[in-house]
Amino acid sequence: MERYLIALDLDGTTLNTEGQLSAGTIAVLRAAQAAGHLVVITTGRPDAISEQFYDTLHLQGPMINFNGALIHVPHQQWQYEKEVTIPISVALSLRQLNQRFTFKVMVAEGKRLLVADRPYANIPFLPDRLHPDALLDEHGLRQAPISVTMFMEANTFEAVSQQVAALYPHLAAKTWGAWSGDYTALEVTSRNTSKSRALAYVAQRYGIDQAHIIAFGDDMNDLDMLQFAGHGVAMKNARPAILEAADAQTPSDNDHDGMADYLADYLKLA
Repeated sequence: MERYLIALDLDGTTLNTEGQLSAGTIAVLRAAQAAGHLVVITTGRPDAISEQFYDTLHLQGPMINFNGALIHVPHQQWQYEKEVTIPISVALSLRQLNQRFTFKVMVAEGKRLLVADRPYANIPFLPDRLHPDALLDEHGLRQAPISVTMFMEANTFEAVSQQVAALYPHLAAKTWGAWSGDYTALEVTSRNTSKSRALAYVAQRYGIDQAHIIAFGDDMNDLDMLQFAGHGVAMKNARPAILEAADAQTPSDNDHDGMADYLADYLKLA
């Protein structure tokens, strides 16, 4: 049997629109692991809001967070762990964007790190911090973060993206589909990170050929991953550019076990 590396985006792909794993998805992914394949969550999410899915699926290998900037095995110190951070001084300098734009909150995140520039509540994917112990300033940020994320209204997004690109050419600004509408978010990380680079790193460590990587995604931060994989699969609900770039498309969307059904058929799982 050929061993495959199965790379899974979370939001819009493995998770349904309620942000949950369906029973069918859990069953198929556990069966894939039982058959000897390596299942790797590959998400833009931080580790803190991804580990619950890693645990539910009983995964044993590495997980990729922050769009490739963190490669680690949850709950243990993996000898091949890799983390690409932003210098503290650069992270703090991003606060200058507050002079031109209005943000709901700006947060610096890393492995087991979350520091915001103000108290906040009711921000999607973030735990409420009404009385934080530290703020995103010279005194509060003591650890180099992996990302700095700005939450804003959707009509501000393009202008902020352009400003970040102009001021910080060495950084990459991305978003993922779950952040939208009134809480559109721009996540800034080091430019030399991506889901595809992280997958290449994991595949090398596990001796899995690029041709035996199957990747599933739906949004623009999945594009390089789908193009890199030996077999890139777009969700039926994916953006048009992702559907066009992929090698194949799932038969149904993320609310109807599209990824799981495709994978079960592709790997001939019982």
